[in-house]
Amino acid sequence: MKQIIPFSKEIVFKTNIASITSISLEHEEKVSDGEINGDFIIFGDYKIHNDTTEKELFRYRLPFTAIIPDNVIRDSVVVDIDDFRYEQIDEDVLKVNISFSLEGEERPLEEKVIEEERKYEEELNTFLEQIDNKGDVKDDDSNELEDNIEENSEELEERKIIDNVKQEEKIKEDKNIDNGLHDEYITYHIHIVKEDETLDTIIRNYNVNLDYIKEYNDITNVQIGDKIIIPELVDE
Repeated sequence: MKQIIPFSKEIVFKTNIASITSISLEHEEKVSDGEINGDFIIFGDYKIHNDTTEKELFRYRLPFTAIIPDNVIRDSVVVDIDDFRYEQIDEDVLKVNISFSLEGEERPLEEKVIEEERKYEEELNTFLEQIDNKGDVKDDDSNELEDNIEENSEELEERKIIDNVKQEEKIKEDKNIDNGLHDEYITYHIHIVKEDETLDTIIRNYNVNLDYIKEYNDITNVQIGDKIIIPELVDE
C-alpha cells in the first residue's frame, strides 16, 4: 500500500526575503495510536538585499499528522518525500508545498477480523468496569448495553462471514488472473431469513441463481433467523 499525501504551509520570516540562496528539507516522525506525527524541517540561507553578499540562516519546523489506514501494519509504515516545491508569495513569506508518501504492508483479512474483535472486547470490558465501579446502572442503560452488544455481535459475525468468503474468492481470483479470466468482481449481501420467506422468494428478490447460492451456503435446512450469503457479480 502506498498513499501520497499533500502538505502546504506559509512560513513568515523575521525579515524581508530578497532571494533564497539555498534550501533543504528533512523530516522526523513517529507512530502512535494509528497516526504518524512528525515535523518537516526546512532550513537554508537567504539574502535580505540583492546588492549584498551577506546571507542569513533560517530553520523552521513544520508539524504534520497523517492517519495510518486500518488495513496497514503499523510497524511496516515508512514515510518518504515524494515532491518538494517552494515559492515566495510576499516580501517576507515563503510558501512550501510538500507531497509525502505513506508506504506499508497490508494486513491479511483474518488479522483485521481479530483486531476488530479485540477492539470490541476492550470497549465491552471498559463498560463493564464502569458498571462495577458504580455498583449498578439504570434499566435504560442496561437495555441499551444489551442492544449494543447484540448489534455489534451480529455486525462482527457478518463481517467474519464476508471476510472469509472474500479470502476464498481472492484465491479463486488469483487463479483466474493467472489464467487470463479476470473480468468481474463480487460484492456480498447477508440476508437474514424472515418468517414466511422461502428460498424461492429470496432468490427472486435478489435475482440470483439457486446453484450460485449453493456455492456459498448450506441450504439443506434453512430456518428463520439463518444468515444467507448473497453474492452479486459486477462486470469491471
